[in-house]
Amino acid sequence: MSDSWSNRSKSTVSEDASAPSMQCRIYDRIPVQDKNAKSYFYCLELSAGNTFDFGFCRKENVPSLLKDVLTIGTTRVVKGAYHDLMIPTVPSNLWVRQSRKYDPSHIIMWLENSIVLTEEYKDAITRLRRMGMRFAIRIDAMGDMAKTPEMLNNLDYLLVDNSKASEFFTVIQGLRQKNPNLKSIGFKREVSIFSFTKAEAKNFDLVLGCVQNDLLKYETFRPKWQHEMLRTFAQLYSGIYDVKEVGNLVSHYPLMATATKGMMGSKPLTNLTIKRNNAATLNETPGLTQFDIRNYLAISVGYNLFTLTEKQVCEQNHKEFDLNDVNYEPFVASILFGKIVDLMSQEGCDDVSAPLGFMTGFLRYAHVFLHDDEKRTFEEFPLSAVAECYNGGGGQLGTIIRFNKLMAEHKVDDALDFEGGQAIAKEQFYSYISHAFAWTDAVIRAIGIIKDPKNDDFD
Repeated sequence: MSDSWSNRSKSTVSEDASAPSMQCRIYDRIPVQDKNAKSYFYCLELSAGNTFDFGFCRKENVPSLLKDVLTIGTTRVVKGAYHDLMIPTVPSNLWVRQSRKYDPSHIIMWLENSIVLTEEYKDAITRLRRMGMRFAIRIDAMGDMAKTPEMLNNLDYLLVDNSKASEFFTVIQGLRQKNPNLKSIGFKREVSIFSFTKAEAKNFDLVLGCVQNDLLKYETFRPKWQHEMLRTFAQLYSGIYDVKEVGNLVSHYPLMATATKGMMGSKPLTNLTIKRNNAATLNETPGLTQFDIRNYLAISVGYNLFTLTEKQVCEQNHKEFDLNDVNYEPFVASILFGKIVDLMSQEGCDDVSAPLGFMTGFLRYAHVFLHDDEKRTFEEFPLSAVAECYNGGGGQLGTIIRFNKLMAEHKVDDALDFEGGQAIAKEQFYSYISHAFAWTDAVIRAIGIIKDPKNDDFD
């Protein structure tokens, strides 16, 4: 996590409310977990529509945040299966005036760094607190909150830089004497699929990021069923596969069967997947393509591989396995990354490589599916073409992959200097992210990771 977690450049009040700089867009979301890798809520990373700077939503962008992001549909998607949503922003009075349009009791407001408590902000925090909103702030950037005792009682979470945690232990203990309910949330400045080890996460009540899943202790060879799944990935990727053979494989694995059936029968997922382009006529009914079905099968294989490997890890550690206790966040991140790559490849790749966009992006985290280290996974992984896209080759698709990898790791300057980022339209990129979140949500509901299909807390 970098210092972008503070309000960036200020814009003038006179700017047109419809200007890109005034629009609030979702850049990413990060799970907040405990030491056991159990998720409690997501934290949004937000951007103005004219920039790739990410982090806090400025006061000027709050109207768009409330109007464009905290809609019923978008909120349902970005909060997933969880009750709450953390939003880094400022406590302007607009939050109070429009409190009927959202539920304050579902919001944790991460206050801007070094906040200056104007009368407006103090009034808004007090009133929003009465409505059930909770508040968080970085312990090393508390600003006026540290100088205002009555405001300290409104805090629920203290964000703590993992690299400096020992420096603030005494400070946290002192603040808890005044507010015993304060919880700590550790964060790091770098970004990866797993942000914390379980040992690191033990130092905090919660952490911002995904906690490392236990790795499988491999014997000399991989389990036969893992090889079977990897071979199926290779067949699907190459396009040389027999539908009946894959169908027979699916029938032998209940998790694959459930996932495939769920996705094929999901109307929301179908609607989000089908591309209604200009080639369709009034006499044609748009439907799933062979490539869409192949992507569904790839997700089913990945879900089966990820979950059964988790089961075997539990057996090795003599723990009871329960599908409801699995840390699915890295798997969900794989789907999201794959879909963003897929959407970009439709615009920037030829007809040969474009259909491979989703699978290539999805397999970025193949080592996560196997609960193995990345080096060992790609040494054995049969999809050399996938690895090439991450290692400097892969043509147009490889360029898109490496651009998105840099963006996902928050290396924005490197991404924009890279050839794939030189001509990227910001509004278009945010539209890809928005669609990818909705599509990913539909997938994980269809395969049963999120059990409640309605999840209408904000209705």
